[in-house]
Amino acid sequence: MAQSHVPSLTESAVRVDPRDSREYAGNQEDSPLYDMCDNPAQHGNVRYFDHEMVVVDDANAKSPDHIILMPRDTSIKEIANLTTEHLPLLYRFRHQSQVEINRMITEDPSRLPLFMSGFHTIPSLFPLHCHVQDWSLSTDKMFNPRHWKVPFSNMFISLDHVIEEVERTGRMSVDTEAYRRDWQTKPIRCPVCPGPQRQWETDITALSDHWRDHVEEWKTTKTLPPNVSPARQWEPNYPVILTTRRRTGFRIGVTDELDHLKRDFPGLEIYCYYTDEWPSIPKYVLDKTTIFLSTIELPPNEYALPRLEWIHLASSGLDLLNNSPYNHRPDLRVTSSTGSGSAALAEFALMNTMILSRNIPTALQNQAKHQWAPQPLMGYRTVSQLSVGILGFGSIGQQVAERFLALGSKVTAMNPKGLPQSSATPGSRLSEVKLLRADGKDALRAFLRNQDVLILAAPLTPETAGLISRQELESLPRNAIIVNIARGPLLDEQALAEYLQNGHLGGAALDVVSEEPLNARSPLWDLPNVIITPHIAAMHNKYNDNMIQIFEQNLRAHLAHKPMRNVAQLPVPAPPSATPTPLKTITQAPYLKSTATRSPKVVYAVRERDAGRDR
Repeated sequence: MAQSHVPSLTESAVRVDPRDSREYAGNQEDSPLYDMCDNPAQHGNVRYFDHEMVVVDDANAKSPDHIILMPRDTSIKEIANLTTEHLPLLYRFRHQSQVEINRMITEDPSRLPLFMSGFHTIPSLFPLHCHVQDWSLSTDKMFNPRHWKVPFSNMFISLDHVIEEVERTGRMSVDTEAYRRDWQTKPIRCPVCPGPQRQWETDITALSDHWRDHVEEWKTTKTLPPNVSPARQWEPNYPVILTTRRRTGFRIGVTDELDHLKRDFPGLEIYCYYTDEWPSIPKYVLDKTTIFLSTIELPPNEYALPRLEWIHLASSGLDLLNNSPYNHRPDLRVTSSTGSGSAALAEFALMNTMILSRNIPTALQNQAKHQWAPQPLMGYRTVSQLSVGILGFGSIGQQVAERFLALGSKVTAMNPKGLPQSSATPGSRLSEVKLLRADGKDALRAFLRNQDVLILAAPLTPETAGLISRQELESLPRNAIIVNIARGPLLDEQALAEYLQNGHLGGAALDVVSEEPLNARSPLWDLPNVIITPHIAAMHNKYNDNMIQIFEQNLRAHLAHKPMRNVAQLPVPAPPSATPTPLKTITQAPYLKSTATRSPKVVYAVRERDAGRDR
């Protein structure tokens, strides 16, 4: 069959005068539909309801193929025009219509799946009064003289046309007189026949028979016209973003930071909850979520997100994926916030190098004792005299190098695997860094023998766990300083404590440890030449702004189908003990109190533009 005619928005409308719609219960002031919206549980023909919408069988005939979807908010029901702010509800209507279509197909498998969802009498009391029509079984309804012969007897606008119009212009205004004048000049058409047609209005029965012929042909040949598709799964036009955040502590997350995107992308939906509110998140929000912005957790396994396309992590570490089934979703994209805290971490490394090399902890102890003791604080080396080795030359490592180079240090960098790649830009001094290839433990120990300061900035992978063991610490020169801004398991902490106690090492600054929080009985707490901070080195006051900026850049790229930044390669390698828990789809899931969050032992990171990692 030839290509079908695609009606315009105007041609989709048959009648706009609500005074001619009194036969529809939705247009009567005493309509039972009002009470169905207010008290849905009291009506037997209500199929589904939640706080946003109610779905009922036809209020007059309870037809199995004629479903009414209504918003429960009266203020929405009584408006005459639709605007951008109503798009989320329109998307819900489209999704729920698809649910009803699928249900009807399931109940009657022989039914020809040709459906249309749309609005009747938009200027009336129920502008969002939506019908799901089965064309194959509704021939009488679609072509009954009551609907077609009488001028403007029934206005029906396709839901997709309404959504497209609101997305395009920001509003949907119904000009009844314009429709009336326009329709008087338009012939009534067969919806699928192309080209010129006879004037069916002179004989509506002939048009009804013509339509029945179409239906019989499709049923016989099992083929559909080119422009008619079987029922399809609902896909939102714009992303639906879900995010959770903690109630206390350093808050990373979205409040109003993304509201401007709603102006740029009408129809964008953003839902923000606290981490303890999973039980109260409506199921329809979970069902339509396409993006999860992870600030502290991944969705608990009991709460499936069936349409999830993309997870953005507020950190660069991918440890949340270790025990998650999302790590094994081939269709899922994961991005990180690599770069959000690189500058702060580099400053942390430089600051603690200066504190330890100048023996400031001893000065603070003397101050607490009211002792004036200059001798232990003299004879230190300036930063320009230090040879600094950076293990892990990604985003953080390069920021560290820039700061030490600016003060005259000699900087050497090595990646745990392969040759480091520099991202030097105009004005950068990264070209001064000596880059070494990691060729096994011997190459690593040769690298360590020449470093006064060792900065750990490498991601934790199965290959880098325990990379700095007793033998590597022994390779460092006497009085060397270690700063760990990567992950704790890179470093043998027991051996570190021994070498600090026996004087081989001059000091250590640890922002991360193998077990977080650090055990109160760890000997590291009591060593005078150790600085311990609770994994906060990256948490500067602009971290959240930086993270949101990266997320927004990726969101715009996602909408434009362009390459995104900081894309992780899944699956992330995980230790043998990390077995993913299958996702479960349940109707009403209980709150999972033991939500899987950060694992202190195994963390993986992505590289920013193939350059490194950050937390």
